[in-house]
Amino acid sequence: MAVDGNELQQLMSKLEALKDKLQEVEYSMKNSIKETEQRLEKNFAKLEKDMKHSYKQVDDAMKERDATLQTTLSKLETNMKTMNNSLQGAMRQVVQNVQPGEENNVAKCMVNGSTVTEQNNKTQVDHFEHPIYSCRQMANISDKYLFRSGEDSKPFEVLCEQAKFDGGWTVIQRRYEGSVDFYRNWTEYRNGFGNVDGEFWLGLEYMHQITNNRSHELIVEVMDFEGNNGYAKYDEFEIGSEAEFYALKKLGAYSGTAGDSMSFSRNKNFSTFDQNNDQTGKTCAKDSIGAWWYYGCTQTNLNGRRRYARNDGTLMSWYHLKEDWRGLSFSRMMIRDIID
Repeated sequence: MAVDGNELQQLMSKLEALKDKLQEVEYSMKNSIKETEQRLEKNFAKLEKDMKHSYKQVDDAMKERDATLQTTLSKLETNMKTMNNSLQGAMRQVVQNVQPGEENNVAKCMVNGSTVTEQNNKTQVDHFEHPIYSCRQMANISDKYLFRSGEDSKPFEVLCEQAKFDGGWTVIQRRYEGSVDFYRNWTEYRNGFGNVDGEFWLGLEYMHQITNNRSHELIVEVMDFEGNNGYAKYDEFEIGSEAEFYALKKLGAYSGTAGDSMSFSRNKNFSTFDQNNDQTGKTCAKDSIGAWWYYGCTQTNLNGRRRYARNDGTLMSWYHLKEDWRGLSFSRMMIRDIID
């Protein structure tokens, strides 16, 4: 069948129209595919970001639990060592008091534990019937004792550390588990709070009485949640009276491994959230959620919040440990009288 020119022209026009339509469909499909790819890339990127964030949260939580566990184990180990020292001391005392012919009776008592228990109880009573004036008096026995800072002063309870740094130390602050809230008012920081068997602050008034009567040195131990630790020792330490806002009157030369974050507070007043004695006028105790010898504000915040975090001025921290504001899991401040 012959095709005339008009029919051919119409056929060509239809083909051109079909071609244009196919091109439109192709263009539309390419755009749709591109948009789908972009959405997928965006969703994958978000998913990857969310997964990294979730992993970090889980990792941080595991590290914090691990640090808490390590701290608890360390406390248990210390308690066991203390109990073992007391037990050995009691056994030595029993052996020294053995009379000829009584060896078998003593052996039976030791097996039953009665003699040891009685001796331990007597030792505990002695700790509180006869106040000490220095933890140096109780060599080799880390324990709590009744302490008297002067002849006319009222005795109070202290914890003596004998196992580290050659012993003779009186613990004035200890934190390791977060069970005690350290965001306290002026009265509580003056009188002390917590319990020497756990976390505690001895009390500014007691610190003043102790350091005012005799020359003392200070040592500070710190550890973060990742196990990084160190100590800072100062060869002089004295706290002023309440009339002087318990100022850090004396802080000697630094030595140690944690870095010097304490010298910034030398000669500064102590502040709490309800009594701001910061000479700069800043409200550092409130801003740092702590209590310290602030001076607009500080390089250490050992009475701040105990949390596993970074770059937060409210954290329990010691800046020079790692040159950053990281949370600490452990801190301990101890003082010792200086023997000439």
